[in-house]
Amino acid sequence: MESPLHRLAYMVPILLAVWFFDAWITDDGRAGWERNTVRNSVARFENDTRGRVAIMGSSTSKDWLSERTLEGLLGRKRGEVIDAHINGCHQGCTWAEVQKIRQLHHQKRCRPSGKDRCSPPTEKRFDAVFFGTNLFQLCEFAHSKRVLQHAMLTPVADVPALFGRYLHADQPLQWIGRYAGIRLSDAYGDTQALRDYWGRRFLGSPRAGKAHAWYRADAPPGDAAPLSCAYDADAVALKRAFTEGLLDDLGELADHVYLMLLPDRSRALDDPEHRRRWAAHLALHQAIADARPWVTVVDLVTDGAARPEHFRDGFHLNEAGMTIQRTLFAARLKALGVAKP
Repeated sequence: MESPLHRLAYMVPILLAVWFFDAWITDDGRAGWERNTVRNSVARFENDTRGRVAIMGSSTSKDWLSERTLEGLLGRKRGEVIDAHINGCHQGCTWAEVQKIRQLHHQKRCRPSGKDRCSPPTEKRFDAVFFGTNLFQLCEFAHSKRVLQHAMLTPVADVPALFGRYLHADQPLQWIGRYAGIRLSDAYGDTQALRDYWGRRFLGSPRAGKAHAWYRADAPPGDAAPLSCAYDADAVALKRAFTEGLLDDLGELADHVYLMLLPDRSRALDDPEHRRRWAAHLALHQAIADARPWVTVVDLVTDGAARPEHFRDGFHLNEAGMTIQRTLFAARLKALGVAKP
């Protein structure tokens, strides 16, 4: 009869082979642009000591709002507004990003020795943070990159809090299990990006509007219905939990948070159901802000871009839409007394 040590001896080379294969197939954890997007985004802000105002969220928060535009509106010096957005970064990703910033802020306030050498900092990292979200982002819309972003950004000490947020999901164990899988395997971290990475290497770049048929169906046509969100309590429970945690934690980092409500192409769907959804979207975020004195809602939906020709896809604005949003944003900040006269 074999001893446990003999069995372990058989397992070790198998585990090593799996580990080497995982490293090879993921190019040492760098295959796929999602991972590198997170790394590059963190590098933008982690060592920036000049920034006193931050723009957070996904590309829908940042594409139309440049640092120079916000500096001009707020009367800030060059470099005082920093770009802290991450492409594809929904509420959970931004929550994880804020945990990362809190950790960095705390570490920079530590002293090498002495009593209470790592006491919490008394000075806040930012004077203001601008975070944007649209309607479709409030539903879960599971994607292989979502938990990858959480795993890359969340400090180990905050993982229990992350799992606590996952309990609000439609299938909590699926989210927790994916996180555990990512910790064991880089290949499991973003399977969609990995398939695309190897598809391009072996088959070349797909034709415009198409994807490699060996792993993904053809891309939907351009006139497909825009993404939306049913906006019932269960559908938005996870993202609501992340939003509330995000705003609470930003209260420790910033003097004030401006919660920007952004349009997406479903605004053009002028039917009773979508009117109800958008009304619920505005009401939910206003209620969240009302419970937090450091949060102000900036409504960029009402009177904002609302026609299909204002968007280049389901949620990104084109130049015409960006012009509308910048003009409305300036008017909203002036009404709040935030923009310089």
